[in-house]
Amino acid sequence: MAKWIPGAAVFGLLCLMIIPAPGIWGVLIGAACVLAIVGSLFMLVLDRVATAILAWRARAKQTSKPSRRTRVVHAGPGMIRKV
Repeated sequence: MAKWIPGAAVFGLLCLMIIPAPGIWGVLIGAACVLAIVGSLFMLVLDRVATAILAWRARAKQTSKPSRRTRVVHAGPGMIRKV
């Protein structure tokens, strides 16, 4: 959702409080503003939860595969080769 939608919805609700719209139009405009605010908050929460889950998966994947190198010891003393 665009970042300006919640701001526009809050502005619309404030305008309805200052200059009330008559009858059903006021109810429809107010409901649309409230739905836009609630929808944007829901998308924000969903985005944060998805980011946390992806970060958790990346950390779990990183710790499950240790990048240890094996060492091969040769016949001579003190000669070690990394493989």
